[in-house]
Amino acid sequence: MLLLYCAALFGLGYAAQEVMQAESNPDDGFRVCRSSHSPDHSVRIRRQDESICAAGSPQYTGWLDIGSRHLFFWYFEGPNDLVNDPLTLWMTGGPGGSSMIGLIGNGTYHNPWGWSRNPSLLFVDQPVDVGFSYVDKGYNIPHDSQEAAVDMHRFLQLFISEVFPHHLDTPVHLSGESFAGKYIPYLGTQIVLQNKLYPNQPQIQLKSCLVGNGFMSPKDSYFGYWATLCTTNFGVAEPVFNQTRCDIIAANMPRCQEVMDTCVRNPDPAVCAAASAVCYKGVVGWYEDESGKGGRNRFDITAPCEIDNICYIEAARIEQYLNSPRVWNALSPPKQVKKYKIDSDAVARAFGTTSDTMTSASDLVAFLLENQVHYLAYQGNLDLACNTAGNLRWADSLRWKGQAEFTSKPLQPWKSVLAATGVNETVGKMKAIQVRVSGHADTPSRFAIVNVDDSGHFLPQNRPDVALDIMTRWITGAAFV
Repeated sequence: MLLLYCAALFGLGYAAQEVMQAESNPDDGFRVCRSSHSPDHSVRIRRQDESICAAGSPQYTGWLDIGSRHLFFWYFEGPNDLVNDPLTLWMTGGPGGSSMIGLIGNGTYHNPWGWSRNPSLLFVDQPVDVGFSYVDKGYNIPHDSQEAAVDMHRFLQLFISEVFPHHLDTPVHLSGESFAGKYIPYLGTQIVLQNKLYPNQPQIQLKSCLVGNGFMSPKDSYFGYWATLCTTNFGVAEPVFNQTRCDIIAANMPRCQEVMDTCVRNPDPAVCAAASAVCYKGVVGWYEDESGKGGRNRFDITAPCEIDNICYIEAARIEQYLNSPRVWNALSPPKQVKKYKIDSDAVARAFGTTSDTMTSASDLVAFLLENQVHYLAYQGNLDLACNTAGNLRWADSLRWKGQAEFTSKPLQPWKSVLAATGVNETVGKMKAIQVRVSGHADTPSRFAIVNVDDSGHFLPQNRPDVALDIMTRWITGAAFV
């Protein structure tokens, strides 16, 4: 759903630079790039034509093999400077959501707001068992964001050093939505730590993180339910809930916050599950019990829910398209992949055995900022699941050198040139700071939160022109006001 209708993501084509040196297998059309650092790591890759995604730029698909784990990717070269233009990784959340949600729709046509006008784009189905990714029989799938980050770091290191080595000096940006608010801080931290621990190994030039409607802090998201459902602060004409329900949620909120504090202090899975149950009964369930097909939509409080779980019919169409014979003929999934899955129940269950889905990665975000990795949280204001009120609270409470300055700054209106009118209009509010951190006096770290009106959880789908503007300004370092 995110960058729905894949062909539209990409700009005009150009002559591709062939960079791979690898073994070829004429039987299946894949080339195999083996790691010089680890014999257990290799990449099977093949170039795609325009038949299943008319991208207008060179594109490659394949699998990274990490022992028993096999991650599927779809990569698109950018249209300009292959060496200096950035590489942007996209990861859908969940946990267990396929990153192809951000790529393919029920049709393929040109989108003038495609994200690859400047960067190269890399979509990865992760953790294993998501989408086209798979794990060998008898082996476990990752149970938390740290395990997933180890696999993804290995993937990126091999991808930029031995498959597309022109990306060795390329600025890298990590992007994603929803539970990527956990994936990205863990992966970013893994990259920074591994770069420091092994300076002679290929270095990933991580520059920033961009998280859309991110799963930043469940405690703060729960707190944001009242403001989202009981006020007009975020763009609705009147509150979603009546005064009676709002009073009930307000009365239950202190207990919810108290038990969530216990979970944060003692992140035992049983403790956090009990905290979640308290918050569901007292706060979340008042909306969630009425969600699902034909009911309320947790991703946009003004829209109906068309199908269960993800709410949007496009999700079913994506799954149907990616399971079609012509797509399978083009991608050639191995026999271990029985079907494409837009979400993985197995991954959701595995993560559910830990406290990962109930805790925040705030300490890791602070670590990244202290190491000059810029961080952007952008928000569609109509989302309830990862709501703006909660993520504003999270951003203000983030403990790092810039906290005092960031908290003291008011939100400011920001403008974007709208595609429909060509007029530079106010589209939401934002605040941002730049802070010089210890040991890095040359370049300040940037931290920002940007919200957008008339959009829910899936901003690049709801307001694609504004989403492209946000991404472009952030990656190029341009200001929002």
